[in-house]
Amino acid sequence: MDLSALIKKIGHSLVEIRVRALKSIICKLDHSLISVSDIVQEKMLFVYLLEWFNFPEVPMQEEVLELLTTLSKHPSAAQMLRDVGAVDFLTQLSPNVEPRLQAVISGTLDQLFQLPELLPCKTIVYSRGPLDTAPTVHESVKCLKFSVFPWLTLTNTDRHILSSNESSLRSNNPHLVRTTCDLLCDVIMQDFPPEIFLQRPNIVKSLLSLLRVGSGKGEASYLHMQALSCLRQLCTGLRRKLRFYQDPGFYSTKQDPVSQNSSFSYSQEVRGTQRSQDSSPREESREECSPRPSVVGRTGQRARGDGQDGDAASNRSQAPRQTPQSPTDVAHLDLPELGVEDDLELQLQQLTVAQFTVATMEHAVPLLKTGRKGSHVFHCVLELLCNAVLLLGDSVCELVWDDRSLVGMELKEKLQAFMGLLGDILSYHQSYAADIPASSQVHHRIAYTGTAIFTIKLLQTILPPEKASDNLPESIATAIFHLCLDTSLGTLLPSVKEAAVAYLEQVNPDSHDLYRQVNRAALWMESTCNFIKEGEKNWLELLELADQAIHGLPFHHHLPIINEFTFCTVFKYPLLQTESQKLLLKLLSHPLLPVKTETYTCTLNLVKDCLGIQNVSRQNPGACGGVNFLLHYRVLYEISTFGLQDSAEKVNVAAKDILLYLLKGRLMMTASTWDRFNEALYPVMPILQVLCSFDSDEILHICMSETEHEDTERKCVRFYVFSLQLNTKCVCCCSPQSMDCLLEPCICILRKLVYADPSLRHNLAQHNLLLLTLLRVHVAARSYFILFCHIRSDKSSADVTLTPFSLPLTVIRRYNIPFQAASHHAVSPYCCILPSSSGLLTLAPARQALQVAWNIAWHSGIDNLLEEFFHPNLKLSEAQILSLKAMHLHAALRDCIQAIVTAAGHNSVTSALSKLSLYLLIDRLATPHIPIHRCRETLQSLSWHTAMTRFLQVRPACVEDERLLVGIVAFLNAYFRQTHTESASDPEDKDLCWILELLVNQTSSQGPGESEELKNHVNQRLQRELTGFFKTLLLCLAHTTDRLCLALAGPFKSQLAVCLLRSLRVSDAPRFYGLPSLERTLQGMVSLTAQPGWSSYCPDLEPISLCSKYLSGLLEVISSFYVEWGGNSMSFMGKGVTKNAVICLLHLSYEMLAENKEKDFISQWSLGNEAATEETTATHLGLAWLIPLWVDRDQEVRFASLGLGGALSSVPSGCQALCASCQNISGGLWGTLLNILLDQQESSMVRREAAFILQNLLVMPMPANAEEAKDSHWQHPCVHDEVSGISLVGLPALQALLYHCQYFQHVALSASICYRGRYTFHRQPCVGASSDAISQDSDSLCKLDSCISSRALMTLLSCSPTAQKHAAKAGLIDSCVEQMKQTHSQLLLESVRPGKVSHRKKDEGYLKEVKLSVEILRSALYCNDECKVSLCVLALYALWPWLLLDDTTMEAVLELLCVYTANCTTACSSLCTSGPGVPPGMKGTSSSSLMHAVMKLASGVAPDNSPVQRLAFYLLANLAISRDCRGLLQKNNFLQAFPSVPMPKAGGAKAASLGGGGTLLGLWLRLLVSLSSAEDIQLSILRVTGALELLADLAPHRRHALLTLHNLCFCPANKPPIIANDKAMKVLLSCLESKELETRCIGASALWALLHNNQRVRKDKHTLTQMYMHP
Repeated sequence: MDLSALIKKIGHSLVEIRVRALKSIICKLDHSLISVSDIVQEKMLFVYLLEWFNFPEVPMQEEVLELLTTLSKHPSAAQMLRDVGAVDFLTQLSPNVEPRLQAVISGTLDQLFQLPELLPCKTIVYSRGPLDTAPTVHESVKCLKFSVFPWLTLTNTDRHILSSNESSLRSNNPHLVRTTCDLLCDVIMQDFPPEIFLQRPNIVKSLLSLLRVGSGKGEASYLHMQALSCLRQLCTGLRRKLRFYQDPGFYSTKQDPVSQNSSFSYSQEVRGTQRSQDSSPREESREECSPRPSVVGRTGQRARGDGQDGDAASNRSQAPRQTPQSPTDVAHLDLPELGVEDDLELQLQQLTVAQFTVATMEHAVPLLKTGRKGSHVFHCVLELLCNAVLLLGDSVCELVWDDRSLVGMELKEKLQAFMGLLGDILSYHQSYAADIPASSQVHHRIAYTGTAIFTIKLLQTILPPEKASDNLPESIATAIFHLCLDTSLGTLLPSVKEAAVAYLEQVNPDSHDLYRQVNRAALWMESTCNFIKEGEKNWLELLELADQAIHGLPFHHHLPIINEFTFCTVFKYPLLQTESQKLLLKLLSHPLLPVKTETYTCTLNLVKDCLGIQNVSRQNPGACGGVNFLLHYRVLYEISTFGLQDSAEKVNVAAKDILLYLLKGRLMMTASTWDRFNEALYPVMPILQVLCSFDSDEILHICMSETEHEDTERKCVRFYVFSLQLNTKCVCCCSPQSMDCLLEPCICILRKLVYADPSLRHNLAQHNLLLLTLLRVHVAARSYFILFCHIRSDKSSADVTLTPFSLPLTVIRRYNIPFQAASHHAVSPYCCILPSSSGLLTLAPARQALQVAWNIAWHSGIDNLLEEFFHPNLKLSEAQILSLKAMHLHAALRDCIQAIVTAAGHNSVTSALSKLSLYLLIDRLATPHIPIHRCRETLQSLSWHTAMTRFLQVRPACVEDERLLVGIVAFLNAYFRQTHTESASDPEDKDLCWILELLVNQTSSQGPGESEELKNHVNQRLQRELTGFFKTLLLCLAHTTDRLCLALAGPFKSQLAVCLLRSLRVSDAPRFYGLPSLERTLQGMVSLTAQPGWSSYCPDLEPISLCSKYLSGLLEVISSFYVEWGGNSMSFMGKGVTKNAVICLLHLSYEMLAENKEKDFISQWSLGNEAATEETTATHLGLAWLIPLWVDRDQEVRFASLGLGGALSSVPSGCQALCASCQNISGGLWGTLLNILLDQQESSMVRREAAFILQNLLVMPMPANAEEAKDSHWQHPCVHDEVSGISLVGLPALQALLYHCQYFQHVALSASICYRGRYTFHRQPCVGASSDAISQDSDSLCKLDSCISSRALMTLLSCSPTAQKHAAKAGLIDSCVEQMKQTHSQLLLESVRPGKVSHRKKDEGYLKEVKLSVEILRSALYCNDECKVSLCVLALYALWPWLLLDDTTMEAVLELLCVYTANCTTACSSLCTSGPGVPPGMKGTSSSSLMHAVMKLASGVAPDNSPVQRLAFYLLANLAISRDCRGLLQKNNFLQAFPSVPMPKAGGAKAASLGGGGTLLGLWLRLLVSLSSAEDIQLSILRVTGALELLADLAPHRRHALLTLHNLCFCPANKPPIIANDKAMKVLLSCLESKELETRCIGASALWALLHNNQRVRKDKHTLTQMYMHP
């Protein structure tokens, strides 16, 4: 439905048409024929609804306001209302409507004050368009954290510049493309805001297309690097701009001055009458005649609310209309240059930040697939991607994978596409051929590492692991699996590997299981090596390592570990024997035949060594103890049951030999060992019988022969068992083998028959043979139970799953048992199940991972890795060794440094530098993952300084030398930049000291100011890198604490300052500036001049002279690039120069203020003086060049230029110069600054700087009335009313300005908004920011506004007694005191709250509030005794324990008390009043008044010139006028500390001024002057031991000491001791000879006082005369 015609009728001039159209809209909404969503984009609807109240007849007010309330509930409509100025409009309208309608307006404003719902966002900027078709339902975009920047309009010149550069980028001439890229980096991207290149994306598209040119070799490779450099700089600029928009201090609702909705779309005549919310007094006077507030731009009407209000108009309108009405109007002079642009079409074509980032990655990622010759390109690509992935995280959230909108699906597809490409690239760099050169292999390895780290960082930025399985392409899933198996990368960056494993677990569980198997096998291998090498470990650790080593045998096949294990078990750690038997049994029963064979062999060798005949000759009876670990029935059972029967001959022969050695070794064993053996052997005898009876009787005969010497009982048992065995053997063997199966069934049948048939039972009883046979069977069965009772398994065994009686399978197989017996131990119960090793050893990535893991563990790291012959599967290839070395930082960096040292040509050094830079970049890319070894730490252990020094000490002689120097400087820049970001302040920074010494001691500077100009590309690159490097060094110097660095910093800064100045003045004519060089020079100057004291160490120039030269050069730049271009030009060209020049001037102003403490330097800032040297017709501009900068298009320029104005206005001559320069500007200086301060759409930082200038202006001695104005040299502010012809000067003019600008209403509005805890703003670009962040920004804005308002209020109070009076009546003082009481209560609650140890942060927040209240009170009480009566200081005393913890707040409190007590006895006495008790547990004073607390502060030990101590003495000096205070000083013996005050060093007293300065001694003397003027304490001063002598010593050089001595002479009791003191009298007499009149008067007055009414002196007056004649 097309509503445009109906909406237009709402603004019709006829009331009937307006009402009918409004009713139609409301009716359609009520009946759901249209919805709010259908009209939220109709901007004119909101304009017409607001203008409804501007017509003479205003019906249906309630309906209109209700409709506005309904619309304001929709986020897009609320934003539109804010954009058209509805907040200000409704705020002004509210007082002029009925109370019930005021409530409706309040509800609407509340909706507009609400922060928008940012996730998910309802609309995005590029979906806007005319709603001339039926509405279509679309999915909302959920995935964007940030969409687009505010739209910027370009001038014709700017559009031509961008178009020309775009055309050049598409040229077929490589040289033209290269120079265009240089121009973009050095100039265009410095001048134009980065968002311009997204809003007009043709240049970006051209740069991206360059990345697909050619094959990456030769000229194409170089073009790739140029394009990558431009894109990287653009990414950096966009991130910086994002942070700028996220800074609450710079948040502004100002639209671009030349945007479609701005005042520049109007004619010059209309603009001349427009204003924003701030108007001139004359206009306000007209508006007040109207019953309603008037519209801006329409006489007698209120603000239209259409967002097209003009900028701040003047508050002084004497100039004709055709002249500029304010500094803003200067911008209008070049409006014809703007031309016509179809902004709507352009906005539809612009790129979002997310689109740009994804497109950049999409085009850059393929270039990661480079060979060794493309290492420079790879470095540039990785550096670009490092910046792009951060920008991606700032613009896209993880909801992109679930976003069903067109935008979300497009982003998802592209992300998946280049993620898949990343997987292919990882595979390419990992699976390179083994026969390529070693250097290429190393490049592939480094490239693989960098790509892998970037891949993981990308995934962690945008893809949660739980969503990986549905969204990761197969190629990258495979690459992640290989990455997880990369042992060396995992060793260097464990957290990266952990992240990769988390993704692998989600995306491929099977591969994750395989990875776990490899990881487990690698752990077993590492345990094997640790067991072999670290035999001195704790025995429990060794046992664990041995167990894991046994599990790893199928993988490493390192059989010597078996011998090591048995050796350690027997000889090294005999305590391990019991626990190690389990491990031995695992080895004896191991499924792998080589392992089992080696175990039996090692065991046999050990038995031979322990029981061999050789031990007889050695006479070592204890040697047999080595077999103790075998003397356990489990071990012998394993050997007998399974070893003797093993199919492998080597095993069964070894087992037999082991048993024979043990059985024959009685003579070689001790008695205890033999008994232990017999105990272990006894349960195994049946097994031996079973095995030996059919094979060989040797073992059995040995067993029997060894029992001859046993006791009779045991021998009988053994004989019975042996006989039973033979008998059983005979019985069982007599039974035919073929009838075995019938035996048991037949007996069962016979039993049943006998039981059933008595006759048969009687007949069978007569068959003796049958009975004998049955008896034999019964005996045989019972014999089996007896024989195998020790080896059976029954219910009593540990394995309760076995049958009641079972026999080893070996026994069952060997005998024909006359009953059916269950079997067990078909295999050894100790046989372990082997992990599957075949799959791991056949899969190449797994096998290589195990190879690397084994070799690293074997050699205890890569450092010691040598070739060894292990199992063939574990031997490392040459390629693997190269790969390991490439990933081992120490070895890799050492090789690079060595290559640089031994290089014979440029190429070798360049290649090594490229590798070093790549390692640094990978280190930076890995953040926040922390490598085990950082590049910086590793390089510090190598002698890399020497390798670099030789290249920095020689000037380049050719282009190749310069190209090499570019690489050197680029590496140093990256190194020191990374050093600054990685580490905290280092008290000993050897790297920084080295480079500073090298630079300071250079005989010829290599700074950017070289007189020699090489017009080639390499030289430009060198200058660019040098500028960046020097900026990095300056940044490092700002944070270092190294004393040597700080000592070298001064000369370095001054040398650099001279070089930069030389570069700035490289051309005589300012119109012929080389822009690239100038841009770089100014960037360097910004970093340099930000350092305090940068001008103080130049050997050839005085600081003031160097500063003057800088000022001259910078003003010349401003003149050329700003003033001569028409002031506030709308073109962005040259804006980078202007902004940097203004910032340099701001820094320079502070440097000159510090260096010119006595001289007036403001005249040097006049631009006319400089211009007059070139053109005789030049007019004297003074500081007029500065004013247009205050309303510049660039907010940073506005902020810096206002800051410069604040610095210049800090001295009286600066205030005079600024006012003089604004005489031709309507409104003057004051009106301009007030307009900026009160502009609610301006950022807080800009408004703050305007407030600082106003604060400085208010410090000037302002005439209070017309009479004072006649004699005052300060005639500002000045307001003239054209209608009445009345002019006001000074304070009346200020009051008029504040009244007509509605200053106090603005302050009240800001305060009320801050009080409500919310701010009327909407961050349009940040459509996806979290509500917490927005709330935090809002709070910050409130604090900034509150700070500005508070400062303005304090300035007004301090200079206006009337304002103080009104503030006191309004309860300001009581309110501040009450606020402090509440703060005290909060602090007290925090201090006693349980469970909290520290409340430091909260306390700091509360104390900031106290500080603000105290500062306001100080201004309210200044020189006003009536207001002082209202202050209660007990609140301050209650806060004293917390004030002691914060010096800043304590200083503010002491300053307040100084103002409070100045010349006010009542106030002084109030400090002696007892205060409330100090809270328990808090640090405080033990005294009972503020006076005691202040004395403690003054007498405490503090650093020299401590502000707190100094203010405490100032306060005591004020308190000296009170008798009560003086009494407390005497009672507490405060004066006794005076003689112990540290004295200045020799010559120090004479060198000091007579005032005494701010030293502790000077503070004491000031206090004594005040105290000594009171009679009641004069005697107390003199009674202090040593006080008189000290005062006499100081009096010749310290004026306050002389005054104190003078005052003491007036006390009658003091006269005798003073006269008796020769030194004091000589001092007083010497005063009479002084050249200064004041000193002579002081001396004469003191002597006169001594003589007055002093009879003793009169009697002895010849003594006084003699002293005067002969002093």
